[in-house]
Amino acid sequence: MSDGPNWEIVRHQVAVAGRVVDANDNPVAGAQVTLTMLPEKPRKDGATTSQQQPDARCDQTLTKTDGIFFFLDSLPGKYSLECVNRRSGLQDKKTVSVSHKEDGTIVKAVADLKLSKS
Repeated sequence: MSDGPNWEIVRHQVAVAGRVVDANDNPVAGAQVTLTMLPEKPRKDGATTSQQQPDARCDQTLTKTDGIFFFLDSLPGKYSLECVNRRSGLQDKKTVSVSHKEDGTIVKAVADLKLSKS
């Protein structure tokens, strides 16, 4: 018989983080930020491999009052980071790379976004 539940401690790691600001460098609260994994480029031998596997991630979050956003536990690879402020229609887009060290620690990608008309 067990003395109680066997709890496993899970520690999440920030993979991508940044801040969204407007043209005057003021933080933008409530902007929608989407992180989507990009497919790999074709190999030199002509074959293609894709990171878009069933476990590939497409996440969304809203910026906090200070414009800060973050995504946790992303797989290694290149990602499209898109931000849209639904109230103003302003947006920004960047590509970021997430990597992991040999011990599994995520190397955080920092991407600040500045909203403008596209």
